[in-house]
Amino acid sequence: MEAVPVTRPRFIEVGEVVMGTRKCSEGRFFLRPSPATDHLFRYCLARAVRLSGVRLHEFQVLSNHYHVVFTDVRGQRPVFFRELNQFVARGGNASLGRWENFFAPGSYNAVSLVDGDAIEDECLYTLCNVVEAGLVKLPEYWDGVCSWSMNYGQSKNIPRPEGFFDGSSDKTRDEEVLTLVRPEALYPGLTDTEARDKLRDKARERSHAKADALRKSGGSFMGMKRIRRQPTDSSPTTRLPRRGIRPTVAGKNKWARIEALQRNAVFLDEHERARLLFESGKRDVVFPLGTYLMVQRYGVAVDVAKS
Repeated sequence: MEAVPVTRPRFIEVGEVVMGTRKCSEGRFFLRPSPATDHLFRYCLARAVRLSGVRLHEFQVLSNHYHVVFTDVRGQRPVFFRELNQFVARGGNASLGRWENFFAPGSYNAVSLVDGDAIEDECLYTLCNVVEAGLVKLPEYWDGVCSWSMNYGQSKNIPRPEGFFDGSSDKTRDEEVLTLVRPEALYPGLTDTEARDKLRDKARERSHAKADALRKSGGSFMGMKRIRRQPTDSSPTTRLPRRGIRPTVAGKNKWARIEALQRNAVFLDEHERARLLFESGKRDVVFPLGTYLMVQRYGVAVDVAKS
């Protein structure tokens, strides 16, 4: 029997909070802030949220990568990233008049956030990434795609960009709605307004600390004018880290983090055993809960959640 294509399976858990990142090919500035690029990304993001059913918490787009934090309500994380990445890439390439890879192969990464502290930390990281990169002094100074200005529960209507996508399909509408939702585990006991204010205050504290450190080292922030003048086919002059550890789980609680890692290890072992049985011809084999790709490709049976 023909072997099943092997890709490392990911445990897809309904209801998990995820921090996702994708980098542009060769680190180039294909996502550099501009009215057209910003409009395109917001539309594609809203579309991907609708098609996957995720709840969007934070997002920020730098010139050569993006960050997004969301809750995977229906276990459709792969749909979210597939729809976001392919439509941003298609629209971005069309806008730039290019045909090659828009995103770097293998640059997609998603980290499961296992506790409230990790959710807070990754939301802060997302909002403050432009500060950490030495681009602007505070998150609110970033005049590009970012969730900073949105309140929890707030929605924005994003019209379909002209000239990119066919509006005849129900998958591509004339207008998408982008809504920001508060993570359930973020600052329990506070109202949405109080939680948003607290997160912004902490982001400003982190940003001021970074600004002080940069000033003491003799550095300075680039600023939006210089950023907008950068050619889209250029890339950072500093070499990015390569072949480092790519975590799949983040959490401040040691035991919650260990439990999640152990769960992933058990899932990989059980998935491998099931895949080998499936390849041998045992088509009624049951795959472990959290299996996604084999279900989509072959319609395999999956174990039920234990109560």
